[in-house]
Amino acid sequence: MKLTVVVENQTCSQRLLAEWGYCAWLETPEAVVMLDTGGINHTLMHNMPALALNPRRINHLVLSHGHFDHTAGLLEVLRTAPQAKVWAAPSIGRERLGDANAKRPAGGGSMIAGLDFSPIDPFVEITPGVTAFTVPIERRDPRWICTKNMFEKNESGQIVPDTFADDVSILVQTEKGASVLLGCAHAGVPNILRFARETFGIRDFDAVIGGTHLSGVDPKEYGVWMQELAQYNVKRWRPCHCTGFRAAAELARRFENVDWAAAGTSHEL
Repeated sequence: MKLTVVVENQTCSQRLLAEWGYCAWLETPEAVVMLDTGGINHTLMHNMPALALNPRRINHLVLSHGHFDHTAGLLEVLRTAPQAKVWAAPSIGRERLGDANAKRPAGGGSMIAGLDFSPIDPFVEITPGVTAFTVPIERRDPRWICTKNMFEKNESGQIVPDTFADDVSILVQTEKGASVLLGCAHAGVPNILRFARETFGIRDFDAVIGGTHLSGVDPKEYGVWMQELAQYNVKRWRPCHCTGFRAAAELARRFENVDWAAAGTSHEL
């Protein structure tokens, strides 16, 4: 299987555009799976043909969570690939806010809530070797969650810190081993890897690719985080998007095989 990063904060080619957002294209023997749809500048529809990727081939679309930088291209994808089956966690459609005063919307809200999607709760195999999963709230160690300054509106209409109950990742299993594809890892990278290890019986990971949200970690805590991540035996770290430069540099200092997964990069799984 091969993963191609379509939208990301940086690119590896002058043919591509960059924006604050994320989208990845996973090619399997049986299907094409798209993870997220990029951000509000709509670079997705430029980058796909530039990478010789035909959106009409998309069989499955997985949404990692409801923020605009991962869902803004959703309607464009569905217009082009109406046959695509959409997967998301059941709570993805709630209203998301970028501040506690409800002045800055951060997610698709009602647009996503009205979408006909198949639920991921807590995991489902969407095509052979590809399993989308969430980490249940009760299995998330709060030490490894770094999503401050993000809010949601609950069922009572109150504005509360975002629970990210809808955070979804993808497990890919091939002859090379098990890899985890992240959207923004709002459930916490260690929590995600631990859940994958305990639920699916995985000892080592071939690759972890995507947004790790380590940009929210205090650099003073890097040592504790790296010690925790080391126990998951990840062969290849390919962070991007919300990881942050300093955290990526720390990953590269601590682990042997680390590189930034910019738009246009391809990764054999």
